[in-house]
This record gives sequence, structure tokens and C-alpha cells, in this order.
Amino acid sequence: MRLVRIDQAIEACQAHLESSGATGTEIEAYLTRYLLILICATFEEEIESLIIERAAKSGDPGLESFVRSAVGQVFRSLKTSEIAGLLGRFGVDYKERFRQELTNTERAETFFNNIVTNRHDTAHSVGSNVSFAELVRFYSEGHVVLDAVKTALNFIG
Repeated sequence: MRLVRIDQAIEACQAHLESSGATGTEIEAYLTRYLLILICATFEEEIESLIIERAAKSGDPGLESFVRSAVGQVFRSLKTSEIAGLLGRFGVDYKERFRQELTNTERAETFFNNIVTNRHDTAHSVGSNVSFAELVRFYSEGHVVLDAVKTALNFIG
């Protein structure tokens, strides 16, 4: 599941790097770090939105309201192992379906987790050594983890 907000940001950063000749400079590093944070924030928003959408399918406004208010407190990490745990709160079938959807996509899962790890390193002053091109590749393949979340949430055991 590609996300327009991320695609547009990558495109704008790519255009700037190319037009300014800033590839390989500190400017590239700054833009890459910005994108790491933007991508993770957008991924988190999308997953939370999918969970709220799932709660809305119950037809119970109180349940939907509760999920809307609690999802941010329960969902604390974007790593795929944590997403699996979150989906497991719906029932073991949801977690298993998520894991099943990620079968044969180890590279995509690794790339998704690389984004999360590098964002964490950036946010906690360690810094990140991922290049702009690597980040674009990570996103280009890793975004399919969102599809697995959506499929798992729509799964009714």
C-alpha cells in the first residue's frame, strides 16, 4: 500500500537533490532523516486508521470510540513483531493471518523494519547512515507490510 503523502515527499526531495546537486552531501542526510520520520509517522497513522476502520465495522459506536481513543496508547512500536502482537489482541487468527501474509516477503519485512530502526536511531541522537537511495528502496518494497495489516484486519476467522 503506497501512501501519497510519502510518495510526494520522496519525489520532492529527489527533485531537490537532483536539481541542486546535493546528492552525497549533508543536505541529503538531512532530507533522508526527515523522510525516515515522516514515513514512520505516516505508517503509524495508516495502521491506526485501519484499526479504527475495523472497529467501525462492528456497528457499535461506543466500541469505535473506545478503539479510537485507545489505539495510540496500545500501539507503541512499528516493528513487524509489535504489529503482530497488536493484531493478536484481536485474536490469534489475526496475528497468524498477518504472519501468513508476510510469508515469502522476508525482504519487504526487513526493509520495513530497517525504516523503523533507522528512524529510531535518528530520533535518539545516534543518527542514521542510510542513504536517500537506500531509504527509497526500503520504502518501495517495505510498504507491502501495510497490505498485510489490512488483509489481517479484514480477516474474519
